[in-house]
Amino acid sequence: MNTKANMLERFSIALRSGLVNKYSRIPTAQKFSDEFNLRSVNSITRETARKWINGLVMPESERLLTLIQWLNLNSDYVYLNSIEVDGENYPPSKIQRLRKREVFARNALNFVSPRIAIMDKDGIIILVNEAWRAAANRNPPLHKTTAFCEGANYLEILDKVKGLEKKNASETASAIRDLAKNPWKKFVFKYPCHSPSKKHWFIAELSSFQEKEDQCLAISHQEISKRQFSLKI
Repeated sequence: MNTKANMLERFSIALRSGLVNKYSRIPTAQKFSDEFNLRSVNSITRETARKWINGLVMPESERLLTLIQWLNLNSDYVYLNSIEVDGENYPPSKIQRLRKREVFARNALNFVSPRIAIMDKDGIIILVNEAWRAAANRNPPLHKTTAFCEGANYLEILDKVKGLEKKNASETASAIRDLAKNPWKKFVFKYPCHSPSKKHWFIAELSSFQEKEDQCLAISHQEISKRQFSLKI
């Protein structure tokens, strides 16, 4: 089996496994394409989804990265080439080393306790860590109709917030828009986010990363309730 066919087979196996883990079965091509398009600006057709599921074509890098992040696919397995199994005669390529570093970085991002999201300058969420995802699933009031994770527009969600949280949401949205225009800035602010049974305080930090014309924004939320209570004692 040649290298391309080998990678296609690995991709198909990983994709099918990821879909079964996510949906308990392999969904229809239509449902798969609909779910993918909610998480990516590079939309696909039902036919493309069918070809991916059947291992007929390989997605390009940006779409493949979306699949890896969304379905938690084993990127090492997907990218491993048969000729690179023999480490003595075929040392890991630069691309493989970079892939391993990416996997390590994602694992590190998921390990840390602050809730972290990466978004583009328009507010569309590109990636969140597991702490953010868990909090989004536990606290649905801000996103009753929208998943507050990859593919969602953070700014649009914040703009729709009403009630007691409106002021904090409005200030956060304003800071994000300011940061998109002034990437050298950094914003740090404290805010309350109380539940009916317990009071919570958080510190949010906003920063920007820019490389040439590309820019992404990072926001983290760290709970400081214990520190806040100790200051009041």
